[in-house]
Amino acid sequence: MAFQKHMSIPCGAITLEGLLEFPEAQEMPLQAAIILHPHPLYGGNLFNNVTSSVAVGLLSHGMATLRFNFRGVGASGGSHGGGIDEIDDVLAAISFLDSCDQVNSSQIVLAGYSFGCWVGLKAVATEDRPMSLIGISPPVDMYDFDFLLTEKRPKLLLAGDNDFVCSSKKFLDLATKIPEPKRVVTLKGADHFHSGREDQIVSEISIFLNL
Repeated sequence: MAFQKHMSIPCGAITLEGLLEFPEAQEMPLQAAIILHPHPLYGGNLFNNVTSSVAVGLLSHGMATLRFNFRGVGASGGSHGGGIDEIDDVLAAISFLDSCDQVNSSQIVLAGYSFGCWVGLKAVATEDRPMSLIGISPPVDMYDFDFLLTEKRPKLLLAGDNDFVCSSKKFLDLATKIPEPKRVVTLKGADHFHSGREDQIVSEISIFLNL
């Protein structure tokens, strides 16, 4: 069982609804992950099947996790910002997690799924606190990911080969261009939603993080 704490994360003039979780009986401070949910306008929130499964998986490996709702979702203030204002949400969450005594600030991981992948990885392009980056189903058919072309931190990019917003060609083209260190995974037969494939995602993340 994990210890859960519902949080209000300050972000400028608004607050964001967050869920901070710690594994039981672990020595502090902990490695921790911020896990970002998919598109708010299409039902994405912190309880999404992928983000929830990643949190459960990382908790089982002794990591702390922070999930939050982007602005305009659930109890978070503000309104949808088209992926621009949400960059501030990501940075606010990093600062919040960085300030937690239970967390090792030099061992923060950022993991984003779909819209959360794009916003999250873009937000930290000029932010050095996350030590490694995880992008699940990057929507390369919708958004520009060129900011990854100079990203030198360890990266995991993962997508299904039947993803309607992450075509295999564009995904592999991006994966080829970004610098090492990197791990690139294609899940055969998986679509954008990964229903029933969540355990495979967790397994690949565990390999990437050497858990």
